[in-house]
Amino acid sequence: MPVSRLAHLASDMLISRATWGGSQNFLGARWVEWTVSRSPRAARERVALRFLSLSPHYFYDRDLAAEADRNRRSRQVLADELIAPLLPPGGRALDYGCGPGYLAAAVARRAGRVDALDISRGVLACARVLNGLPNIAYQTPAEYQGEGLVDVAYSFAVVQHLRAEALATALRLLAAALRPGGTLLLHFAVPGELGYRTEGQWTSDGSLAGWARLRYGLNCFGRAPAELAGLVARCGFTQVITRPLSGSVTIPGDDIADQYVLTARRADAPVGEVAMTTDCD
Repeated sequence: MPVSRLAHLASDMLISRATWGGSQNFLGARWVEWTVSRSPRAARERVALRFLSLSPHYFYDRDLAAEADRNRRSRQVLADELIAPLLPPGGRALDYGCGPGYLAAAVARRAGRVDALDISRGVLACARVLNGLPNIAYQTPAEYQGEGLVDVAYSFAVVQHLRAEALATALRLLAAALRPGGTLLLHFAVPGELGYRTEGQWTSDGSLAGWARLRYGLNCFGRAPAELAGLVARCGFTQVITRPLSGSVTIPGDDIADQYVLTARRADAPVGEVAMTTDCD
């Protein structure tokens, strides 16, 4: 590997470790949350954007204001075209892996309440600054309490970053949160398209760079539609459908429209009964 590439990789690892809150928990270090929430009010938005630029998730360009605007516009398209039609008037939505809250804010303008969950407390602090609205509750999955109350649960740009065990845990939470008959919406990527590899291909890479990417970098796993549909069905959902997003939604500057979406219905059985009989693994 070229020396310049190794130096770049080492630099990324140092930044990641400094702000890290655990596996795939970028900006999860407690000091990140503290710094954002206690910054002077006039500078708080700039501080939040600067921290988000250190994560591999959110921004592509160095112009942070333009990137924030791109995120806001692209998430408004997703909210208007894919999520809002599924929400009843005044309905309640759950955003799993909300990140800095651009999609949660777009959905909140069409919903009675949005529960926005993310494992990173630092990212949640940024979301409150950049996309705080009275009807959005930003919290970690561990803090969430809303069993059987949600009309629509969705997750965009998240599934491809989750290992199988973490994905099963997320699906259990989503199944418990949705009311019977509620709608699940998952965006995902398939192997081979846009360079996505399977989780098995990632874990079998024995190189130093492969180990570092898996341990400290942003995981990007592709999953076959049948594989994800089967897992979702085992987690208490019915009427599972997968389809490509291309042709149904156009999002300039974002690759989500080139990937796939899964929709499903929460089984009609009581929440406790599904939780006891479902095998998500």
